[in-house]
Amino acid sequence: MAAHFDVNVIVVGADKFTPAQQQQVNDSIQVMVSIYAPLGPTVGTVSRFSISTANSRGLHVIVDVADAEKLADLFSVKTNEAIDLFVVAHLVLADGWSPRPGKCPKLIRKNLRSPVVSLNGTAANSGNSFAHEIGHFLGLPHAEEDSSLVGPSLVASNFMRSDSGTNTSMTQAQSERMRSHCTIKF
Repeated sequence: MAAHFDVNVIVVGADKFTPAQQQQVNDSIQVMVSIYAPLGPTVGTVSRFSISTANSRGLHVIVDVADAEKLADLFSVKTNEAIDLFVVAHLVLADGWSPRPGKCPKLIRKNLRSPVVSLNGTAANSGNSFAHEIGHFLGLPHAEEDSSLVGPSLVASNFMRSDSGTNTSMTQAQSERMRSHCTIKF
């Protein structure tokens, strides 16, 4: 198999997701897959997990990066080395947050350890947010001067905040940079 990464899609507050929101998660995954397909690394195995609202400890709505950090610390998938991608219905200040780059192994506790994304906007927007935050996890900084997958957005300290819009292109240099991340399998 070509260079790829596996993803654990963890829906937080899943019991409160409407059928339309559940479909948007599925559609967003497909958007993310299509963004990575042309240059790679590609999306490998997508495993799905859910956390009920009752078990989410109030973290089914993320207010700030501290909430995102708590969510990733409490609910990381420990049975595999796939990237944990937490999906909430609503993130208050952004479409997503991610460490840049993500650590290996993923259980290292230092600030935000996994991408957290929302279903803000359409499936095209949330799917791009999924891909955008995974891009940061795989080591891409914001590219302020272009309209690529990791185009202009707000940056703060050691995490990235996206308002990712619909930028879906990726450069060969970005693809090569992501391939060097410790999560990538060949």
